[in-house]
Amino acid sequence: MKINGIHHVSSIVGHAQRNLDQYAGVLGMRLVKKTLNFDDSSTYHFYYGNEDGSSNLLTTFPWNDAVDGKVGSGQVGITSLAVNVGTLDDWQARLNQFKLESTLSVKYGQKTLSFEDIDGLKYELVESDKLPNSKWEFNGVDKNHAIKGIERVTLFSRIPQTTIELFKTIFNYEVVSENDEAVLLQVSEDLGGTLEIIKEKVELGQQGVGTVHHLALSIDNGDEDAWVSKLQAAGYRPTEVKDRKYFRSIYFREKGGILIELATVKPGVLVDESEENLGSELLIPPHYEIIREEIEATIMPVTVREVDKLEGYGYRDMYEYNLLREKARLKEDLLALKNQKTLSAEDVYKISELKKAIIKVK
Repeated sequence: MKINGIHHVSSIVGHAQRNLDQYAGVLGMRLVKKTLNFDDSSTYHFYYGNEDGSSNLLTTFPWNDAVDGKVGSGQVGITSLAVNVGTLDDWQARLNQFKLESTLSVKYGQKTLSFEDIDGLKYELVESDKLPNSKWEFNGVDKNHAIKGIERVTLFSRIPQTTIELFKTIFNYEVVSENDEAVLLQVSEDLGGTLEIIKEKVELGQQGVGTVHHLALSIDNGDEDAWVSKLQAAGYRPTEVKDRKYFRSIYFREKGGILIELATVKPGVLVDESEENLGSELLIPPHYEIIREEIEATIMPVTVREVDKLEGYGYRDMYEYNLLREKARLKEDLLALKNQKTLSAEDVYKISELKKAIIKVK
């Protein structure tokens, strides 16, 4: 019974289409699953990874009208993503193109590019020679520059030493580097096998847009019940085993305030889609099937698309999306009439009616 490393990191973000434009369009990751939050039928749950979803994953919950959170203790503070050695200068130029500020540094001997996404989540791109490389290419991010997966995370704990002891004694991580500010722990030499814990207690975090919801660690299939027993014996209060379709999970909040999930390796994201079609359809969890028509009629339409900038997004659901489309159509019709060299009385009347219609859909 062991921890294999990081399974996924789940974060709260804002506008759903803007999140897709950032993670697929800017970062070049593949959307490998488009589903719904198991506990909220009105909220998407996006999964991002490599070409076949076999890497560890970033997942997001878009909360369009939620308040901004605050990164602090009791949370994952930074998520570090692995890229090939020699690519960070290109990545910095790309982030600059999309008006995302970044800073180059060296951390644990690795060249690192730090930035925040548009929702305020803190990321690092880290040069790493760990394999496998991603084969996915999209919107100008080729295979050589593609994000491989999660290299490590940085944890901000309310009780740092207690969190360090949890990872050392219960999860069998070993200290591989330490300084006055942080300790680097490792459970595997593979991608996602390390994590960093800041030693000093930072200001208390607040959940909301721009914060990590939970960290998931990978466990072997069949070990779920044993992990429940082990955590209970250590004084923690894990949930029952939950079937999340793509993995089986247990959750608990460690004593430093961080919500941790233990998730099985299998069955994985290919259980209900072929590799070719990953992320192409909205896959509704079985317990929401009874309200499928309502969900499809109201949830915000989203698409993976190539982008050259991150624009404002003036809609929150299907109703507002359709209003904006109708307004744009009316404006096109109005412009076409105004551009005519001569206007008949009927044309003047149509212009008047179009102006009224545009006002109505504001």
